[in-house]
Amino acid sequence: MGSIGKRILDLRKQLNLSQKELAERTGITEATLSRYENNLREPKAEIITKISDVLECSTDYLLGRTDNKKDYTKCNNSKTIVYKRIEEKIIERLSDEGIIEKNQPINQYIADKVVKYGIEATIEILKLEKNKVEK
Repeated sequence: MGSIGKRILDLRKQLNLSQKELAERTGITEATLSRYENNLREPKAEIITKISDVLECSTDYLLGRTDNKKDYTKCNNSKTIVYKRIEEKIIERLSDEGIIEKNQPINQYIADKVVKYGIEATIEILKLEKNKVEK
């Protein structure tokens, strides 16, 4: 098992996030993040939670309690289950199209595109369906 710093660094790189991006999204400075990644400091619980949210992993994974990145042991939230299913479908579809490797996590750029264009396409489809019903 790697240290918390190594796990943060590895996950950040897997998601193609710069130190600046991760620092901004978690409300810390780049210097502080660098200290965490180099094991010069350990983040407080509040920061570990924020980092795990951004890096899409459990706090248990960051803390080295499990090697399963997505092992949310206490999470039975139905929204979380729905989001995981949506994410799985997006990953499946993108990998089928050869855009990403199978089971590769989607980075923020791809997620933003899926949300933006997915919502726009959905609105257009619903407008067309509404017009059909009204006619």
